[in-house]
Amino acid sequence: MMFDKILEKISKIIPLSKEEKEYLKSILKFKKLNKREFLLKQGEIEDSYYFVISGCLRSYINDKKGMEQVLQFSSQGWWIADNESILLGKPTKFNIVAAVDSEILILSKPAKEESTKKFPKFAKYYNESLERSVIFLRNRLNEILNSSAEERYMDFCKKFPELKNLVSQKHIASYIGVTPEFFSAMKKKMKEEKRIL
Repeated sequence: MMFDKILEKISKIIPLSKEEKEYLKSILKFKKLNKREFLLKQGEIEDSYYFVISGCLRSYINDKKGMEQVLQFSSQGWWIADNESILLGKPTKFNIVAAVDSEILILSKPAKEESTKKFPKFAKYYNESLERSVIFLRNRLNEILNSSAEERYMDFCKKFPELKNLVSQKHIASYIGVTPEFFSAMKKKMKEEKRIL
C-alpha cells in the first residue's frame, strides 16, 4: 500500500518487472512526519530525495528580514529535494518541513546511484523526474515575474486543489508572494466577485 503511488508513477515512464518493484521497495525508507517537523534545515548537506505518499511538504528560505519565503509545495505523488546540495555536496540554502502530518518515502543518493547500476533503465525515470522539476521551477519563476497575485493564486488552486484548505493561509500567501493581510483582502474581493475557485 505505501509503495503503490510511487510504483504507479514510475510505471507510467518505465515498465517495471516484479523483481524491479521488489528492489525499489527494498531501497526506499518510509517515514512519518508530524506537522512542522523538519526534513532538512538551512546549512545542512542534503543526501536524499523525498517522495510524498500523503500530506504535504514545504520548501522555503528565510529572507534578509527573517521572513519565510515559500518556494515549493510537494503534495501526494511529488518529489522534493535540494538537488544542488545533493549533487555538489554544498550546504543547503533551504528548509524542507512538513506543512501537515505527512508520510514519505526516502531515496538516498547512494541507493539511487546503486539502483541505476543494477537496473540502468531507472536512469530514464530519474532523468525525466529531474526534467519535470526544472520545467515546474522555470514556470514558477515566469509566473512570479509575469502574473498578478490573483493569477498566481488561481494557478496555485489549479495545481494544488487539495492544498488550498489544508495548508496554512500564511504559507499560501508567501508562496504567491504577498503578505497574509493582502492575501486575506484579495481572497475576500475575489469571493465577492465570484472569481474564487
